[in-house]
Amino acid sequence: MLKKNPICVAFDLLLAFVLYMACRLEFLLENWSIFQGSTTWASLAENCRGGLLFDASAIFYTNSLWLVLMLLPLRALQKPAAQTALKWLFVIVNGLCVIINLMDSVYFPFTQQRTTAFVFDEFQNEGNLLTIFGVEVIRHWYLVLLAIVLIYALFKCFRKSEGTDVQKALPFYLTQTLSLLLFVPTAICGMRGASLFNSTRPIAISNAHQYAATPLQAGLVLNTPFAILRTLNEKPMQVPVYFESQAELDSLFTPVHIPDSDRVERRKNVVILIVESFAQEFVGALNHHLDGGTYKGYTPFADSLLAQSLTWQETISNSGFSIDAMPAVLASIPRMDKPFVLTPFSLNTLNSIASELGRWGYSSAFFHGAPNGSMGFQAFARSIGFEKYYGMTEYCDDPRFGGNDDFDGTWAIWDEPFLQYYCTKMSEMREPFVTTVFTASSHHPFHLPEEYRDTFPDEGKFPLHKCIRYTDHSLRRFFESASRQPWYKNTIFVLTADHASSRITHDEYMTEVGLFRIPILFFDPSGEMPRGQLPGIAQQIDIMPTLLGYLGYDRPYIAFGIDLLRTAPEDTWAFNWDHVPQYLQGDYVLHFDGVTTKAFYDYRHDRLLKHDLSGEQRPVQQQMERRMKALIQSFMQRMSTNDLTQ
Repeated sequence: MLKKNPICVAFDLLLAFVLYMACRLEFLLENWSIFQGSTTWASLAENCRGGLLFDASAIFYTNSLWLVLMLLPLRALQKPAAQTALKWLFVIVNGLCVIINLMDSVYFPFTQQRTTAFVFDEFQNEGNLLTIFGVEVIRHWYLVLLAIVLIYALFKCFRKSEGTDVQKALPFYLTQTLSLLLFVPTAICGMRGASLFNSTRPIAISNAHQYAATPLQAGLVLNTPFAILRTLNEKPMQVPVYFESQAELDSLFTPVHIPDSDRVERRKNVVILIVESFAQEFVGALNHHLDGGTYKGYTPFADSLLAQSLTWQETISNSGFSIDAMPAVLASIPRMDKPFVLTPFSLNTLNSIASELGRWGYSSAFFHGAPNGSMGFQAFARSIGFEKYYGMTEYCDDPRFGGNDDFDGTWAIWDEPFLQYYCTKMSEMREPFVTTVFTASSHHPFHLPEEYRDTFPDEGKFPLHKCIRYTDHSLRRFFESASRQPWYKNTIFVLTADHASSRITHDEYMTEVGLFRIPILFFDPSGEMPRGQLPGIAQQIDIMPTLLGYLGYDRPYIAFGIDLLRTAPEDTWAFNWDHVPQYLQGDYVLHFDGVTTKAFYDYRHDRLLKHDLSGEQRPVQQQMERRMKALIQSFMQRMSTNDLTQ
C-alpha cells in the first residue's frame, strides 16, 4: 500500500500523465474527421511520445505549488487536515486542466490549432459567451460526462501520505529534504521539456512539429494548458490596417509568386550552408575599403569563393538571432518583432524550399551537428517539409566518423568533421536533392579542436576571429570533398550566415544597418549561373524565391522575399525588425515604429547614420513608408488567417 510521501507524489504525478493522455485520445476521436487522413498507428505513437514532453511541462508548471508543499520538510504539512487540503489543490488544478483540454477539442475545428492565451484578448469584448458556452455544453453532453468521470477518478485514485513518521524528526527531515532535492531538478527538466544540462532551450509550441507528420498533427502532440502557459505573457500580434482596399495592398506588396511563362527548367541540386555568426565584416573580399585598403579579414576561402559566385551590392540578414535564420532562409519568412518559431503562427501550414521542390520530386535533408532537437531546428525542419534530419545522434551512430570524440563539449560536432559528414550523406541521397546545413563552431565559448589551436591562434580583437578562420578552413575542406562527388557540377550552392556578430571592430558595422550585414552568395560550379556583384539589395528571405525562379519552378507559392534575378535593382529591398522596424531600398533606410517614421538615412553615403533626413519628407521616404506598411499588413494578415500556401 502506498504510504510514503515521495512515493505518493510520484504516483499522483503519474496519475496526471494518464489523464492528459486520456484527453489526447479524446481530442483525436472528437476531431477524427480532421485527423483520419494522416493518422496511422505509427504516427499516433509518435504523437503520444512527443506529447509526453509537453504534458510534463504543463503538469510540472501547474502543480509546482502542490509539489513544493508536499515535499517541504515541515511537519505541519503532513497532518491529515493539511494533506486533505493538498489533495483538493491537486484535484482542482488538474481537474481544470482536464476541462480545458476537453473544451479545446470542441474549439479546435474552428482554428485547427490548440488554443493559446490570446483567446482571452480575442473574446474579451464578447457579451454572448455564456450563451455560446451553454449551447456547446448541451451539444457535447458526453464530454461533460467524461470530465466528471475523469475528475472523479482523479479524486478517488489520489494518494495522500499516511506512513511518514512525523514523530521521528531526523528520518522525516532526511526523507523530505532528499525527496525535494530529487524532485526539484526533475520538475525543472519537465518544465523545460529537455535536459537541464544541455544547450537546448525550453520547448516552445513550434517544437510539436518534431513529432507530427503534418502541421495539423501538432494539435495532437500539444495540450491546451501548455499552449496557454507558453503564451500567457505574450501580446497578440495585431493585424494593422494601413490599407482598407485589398487591391491597393496587393499593388504595393504581395507574397504570391507566379511562375513566368518564359521560365527554363533546371533540375539542379540545391545546397544551402548557413554559417554561424559569419558576419560580412569578417570577409576580406567584401571590405577592401577598410583600414585604408589593408584589411584582409579572416575568410581566405570565402574570399576565393566570392570571386566565382553571384552576390549583390548590399546583403542583409532579416534578424540578429540564430532562431530566425531557418524561417528566413528556407521559408522566406522575416522576423516581425518576435522570433517566428516562438509565436502561435509557427503552427501554420507553411511552404519552403524543401516542400516546394519536394513537389518536383526532390529528396531533402537538414543537417545540424548539435544534440537532436536543439534550438527547435529539428521540429521546424520537419514542419516545412524536410524529409530527413541529421543531427548529433545520427553523426555519432555513423562508424565512419569520430562520434562523441568530435563533440566540442558545449554546442555541437566540430564544423570540419560535420561538414565532411554532410558531404558524405549527400552522396548517398537520391538526386535531385535539396539540403541545408547549419554550422555551430563559430560560437561562444570560442574554442577550437586541439589540433588547430596552433594553426589558428588568438588573433584580432576577439577570440571569435580564430573560430571564423577555423570555420572558413572547414568550408574549404567541404568544397574540396564536394568537388570530387558526381553531383557537384549539377549543384547550386548558397553560402550565407544566420546573422552578423556583436564582435565587431569597425564603426560602420555598429549601426542599425551594419549590424545586419552578412554575406549572401550563390555558387554554380558549372558556370551557368551569372557571376559577379550585381547592383541592388539581397536579404535572406530572397534566397528561396531566387532559387525557385532560377530552377524554373512551375507552381505558384508564397514567399515574402523576391526573385533577385527577375527584379530591377531599384526595386530590391530588405527588412528586419529586431529593435525597430527597418526598411532599406535604393540608397535609403527607413526606421518606422508602426505609426510614424522615427528616422530616415542615406545609408550608402552616410555609412555611420549620422544625418537624419526624416524632417525633409522626401517623396522616396513616403514611398518607402507605404511599401513597408504593405509588407507588415500583408504578413500579419496572412499569418492570422493561415493563408501561407497556394
